[in-house]
Amino acid sequence: MAELLRYQLFLSIGILFLAIWKTGLTHLDSIKSWPPLAATNLVGMTPSTIEVLVTYLPIWAIVTLGMYALFSVLYRVATFGDCPEAAEELSRQIVGAKEKLKAAGFAF
Repeated sequence: MAELLRYQLFLSIGILFLAIWKTGLTHLDSIKSWPPLAATNLVGMTPSTIEVLVTYLPIWAIVTLGMYALFSVLYRVATFGDCPEAAEELSRQIVGAKEKLKAAGFAF
């Protein structure tokens, strides 16, 4: 089987999510009257809570994805490793660039 590209995988999951969400909206009355939810309040979900969750599910998904992206970037920045060799190389390149610019007539 050929591997999917990232955008193809993202679109496939997105279409699947939207299909499940649309089905949930279509059958919202059935979901609210589902016997385990209607008979007992074990999970603490009232029919109005279920309706809000199902109706705004795409917004919850986007917010959750955004929070995941934000925290993963913050984590990567916080745990970014130092590269002393790269810093030395960059310093040498800066000195070389300054010398070339001085030779061209620029003053620092």
